[in-house]
Amino acid sequence: MLRRSAAPTVLPLAARLLECADDCVRLKAAHLLAMLAPDSGPYADRLAALLDDPGTDEISWIEGTVGDFARWALVRLGDPRCLPGLVESLWAPYREQFGRSWVAGDPRRPEIHEVLASLREHADVLLPALLEEVRQDHERHGDHGEIMGTLLDVAEEWGPDALPVLPVILPLLKDTRYSLRVVDVLLAMGPGAASTAPAVRDAVVLDHPGNHGRIAWAAWRIAGGDDGTALRLLGEAVHDEQASPYGPVLLLSDFGPAAAAHAGRVRELMENAEYGKATAAVALWRITGDPGPTLSVLEQVVVRFTGDDDRYGALAEALRGFLRIGTVTPSARRALRLVEARDLRLSNYRDYRAVLDDQELRATIAAVLALP
Repeated sequence: MLRRSAAPTVLPLAARLLECADDCVRLKAAHLLAMLAPDSGPYADRLAALLDDPGTDEISWIEGTVGDFARWALVRLGDPRCLPGLVESLWAPYREQFGRSWVAGDPRRPEIHEVLASLREHADVLLPALLEEVRQDHERHGDHGEIMGTLLDVAEEWGPDALPVLPVILPLLKDTRYSLRVVDVLLAMGPGAASTAPAVRDAVVLDHPGNHGRIAWAAWRIAGGDDGTALRLLGEAVHDEQASPYGPVLLLSDFGPAAAAHAGRVRELMENAEYGKATAAVALWRITGDPGPTLSVLEQVVVRFTGDDDRYGALAEALRGFLRIGTVTPSARRALRLVEARDLRLSNYRDYRAVLDDQELRATIAAVLALP
């Protein structure tokens, strides 16, 4: 979890231990192979042989079975042998209001949406099973529970491929517990969800002013044809000294030059904000068309990571900014090569998420280093 260089040494050992008679050992070995995918690809057949292994860890009380972790490993490897019964096995522990607990850093089952997110190409197989679990859960408990939250997370990841869930999630626009999450899903679905714009406009929470601009922006993004309401509301929010400008600035950037009246305020935020500097910098570029000030700020964010800065979210934000502009500064390039050379995982987590974060961030760094 902590050092990338350890993987080549521990992978063969973990593969041999998949045949150990001790359930606890097999479980931890399968977890390790899952976590270190795709490097564990050569052991896919051994993992597939464990899909029905019921072994559990009755010493450390790590949740899940050997088969659960073997299935997750095949998911991470993109092996279709993981698909039969996947949704049912992921949801089984939750059917009776299962509560989770674990020790930070210990092996544990991943969240359901983390497992399913990468399986978009199999949406036609997995969505019916997921929708059936939603139906049964609602039938048993009479409300929308954890599985509905999972459905929304997965649908947002799958975007247009999740359009079959529209009839199930649209009624949730009237439920303030879910409405903004549903809006995120509709945005991810793209043009196929254009007909939902009127329902999105009606989802505004009247006694929550901060919600108004986001809803107006979302309706505009989904269907277009805005009458200026979204731009006006977001502009007012950006200038509000009492509220956080982070969210409104992020949305305002979508209007480009049409938001020129707010460029001064966005520049002020870029220069003075402790958090969200990269977001404000990219917004300023989108509004003014001048990449110079933005590239300077993004460079500062990246260079900080050659020291002891560990705000990986800010680093990822800056990297996305370079990708949007389509170029990277020489100083940022040098800094990224230093960050890329680190053996430590690029993550604040100390469980399987450290590896997932590290893989994603390093892929983004590689994409930025490939820019002119």
